[in-house]
Amino acid sequence: YIFNTSVEKHFQAFSEGFRYVPLPVVDLFLPDELMALLQGNTMYDWPQLEKNASYGFGYTRTDEAIVQFWQMFHELTQEEKKHFLAFLTGCDKVPIGGMGKLRIIIRQDVRIDPDLYFPIAHTCSRMLDLPRYSSAEILRERFLRAIGCSRVFGIP
Repeated sequence: YIFNTSVEKHFQAFSEGFRYVPLPVVDLFLPDELMALLQGNTMYDWPQLEKNASYGFGYTRTDEAIVQFWQMFHELTQEEKKHFLAFLTGCDKVPIGGMGKLRIIIRQDVRIDPDLYFPIAHTCSRMLDLPRYSSAEILRERFLRAIGCSRVFGIP
């Protein structure tokens, strides 16, 4: 009753209104395809994310801190990687066009004692400010704590 009969009138109005949207292409897609188009897909290509990354403010692709970062990242579980994606972009789904279209920037966050600070994400510009930690263990601990506190935006 709760999921069907009680909302039938409201859903019917929504459904009819949705069909009046001037997007005739909507009828060309299956529901799953339309959902992927509107809110991203779940075809994660993590090596592509690393390949597309660029670096700034003191970091280069071969910098020891960056090598440690990507080594740590690739050891994460799928769920932890999705948390990072949400932390960095505001959404845990792959954008339209796939990971090949996702460009991220990792910059050095220069601090007097970097071990005391967490990574900072700038979701609009897809930038990560990453302190130069004194060890891979501190990097992992700070990173996991930071991504664990993120909230996802958009359609769930």
